[in-house]
Amino acid sequence: MKDANKPGTSARNKANYLKAKEAFNNKEVDKCILYYAPNHEVKSRQSEKGREGIRKFLEGMHQTWPDIQITVEQAVAEDNWVMGRSIATATHSQTVLGVPPTHKKITASFWDLHLFDENGLITETWNLMDNLAIMQQIGLLK
Repeated sequence: MKDANKPGTSARNKANYLKAKEAFNNKEVDKCILYYAPNHEVKSRQSEKGREGIRKFLEGMHQTWPDIQITVEQAVAEDNWVMGRSIATATHSQTVLGVPPTHKKITASFWDLHLFDENGLITETWNLMDNLAIMQQIGLLK
């Protein structure tokens, strides 16, 4: 990417990452996906490419976990990369992994790595969620 070392690129990308998380927390999916490039691709799992793919993912998260909130604990930016460590908190109010709602507050850590383009839009994403913690908290595992 031609401007990867341009002054301010890392700060801009980190700010866009944080703005996308804020829009997600506010259930502003239309606003959130504007931080993703039209050709965005999730690399950590098979999914539909492009903004429609990320839209389906974000809307699905809000459907499964209606009160989900993401707290970014750390975000580190270097050139066109931003890595975040976050805590997701939500109430288990929908059936998840076949487990009926327990109405317990669920907390799980996740990490995400994003590659940004020269316009400050996310082009590639890798996610890692602590699914074991979720399964334990909803009672699927003891």
